[in-house]
Amino acid sequence: MLYDEKRHPAHTNPRFSSHVRAHEEIISNEFWYTDKTPSLGPGFTAAKTQERTSSVVEILLRAATRAEKNDTADLAEAYYQLSDKIESCGPGGRCGSLACPLCARAYQKAKAAAQQTAITEATKTRPGKRLVFVTVVPKAMMYSPGEFHEIEVKKANRWLKDALPVGRRMILGSADLGWETGRSGKYIQIHWHLAMWTGNPYSLEQKLKLRFRKTKKYERPVEVKIPDDLGFLPYMNKAIKLPHLLRTNRTHLPELLLVLDRTEAMDLMVSRRLRLSAQSGQLAFKPIGRREG
Repeated sequence: MLYDEKRHPAHTNPRFSSHVRAHEEIISNEFWYTDKTPSLGPGFTAAKTQERTSSVVEILLRAATRAEKNDTADLAEAYYQLSDKIESCGPGGRCGSLACPLCARAYQKAKAAAQQTAITEATKTRPGKRLVFVTVVPKAMMYSPGEFHEIEVKKANRWLKDALPVGRRMILGSADLGWETGRSGKYIQIHWHLAMWTGNPYSLEQKLKLRFRKTKKYERPVEVKIPDDLGFLPYMNKAIKLPHLLRTNRTHLPELLLVLDRTEAMDLMVSRRLRLSAQSGQLAFKPIGRREG
């Protein structure tokens, strides 16, 4: 079956089910699609992101063709619809999909900017506390190719919040879908990057290691670092390493893109003691509750 443009109309306005105002404020503000601050580094300019967007559309169309040849018409249609959505994304009509490199970058920049402000303000009210950058990698959150449709980021975030042994501590962070190749084979590993404060980084790390235990000698399920600055924020909000996946895993990237398309960008975030708000084309995190001791 040949590709028929009439069967795949251009996308309509994106529909969000959660944090609607936040999503809409970002995709309607072209500032986040430019190279203005915050910078994501020389490898993530608007121009390079546009190049990657073209590659993603091409990969999705090839995946759709393969699906048609394998008589999986529904899957082919999903790939065609997503490729159309991403290809038609532009000023005045942003698709809002996390699978779109352009929109994903805009969300990444907006979240990093808001988190920088929130962390700077929160640090002022925590004398004697150190800001730490925490990575948590629970091995149970592994998904092999063919299982990516089982990934539910909102559900995973709820699990993490219940599992974290950190009391009433203020937290900002995000889930990350990493493609891993190791002794367990090739798989997507859901893990988290979190910013929080502590008076004793070593004690916090030991407490987290007791909760998130390694199952094999070489594993590092928990890592706690004291950052030199807030340069980790863009990395914390990347969702996936798209340049790496384009180089090493084009075969399974379409399956992952479908997962990203049904995952709303704000649902990746993890926060505690903070409320997300949005206005004037930007995001903000407002403190709620009492400050931890």
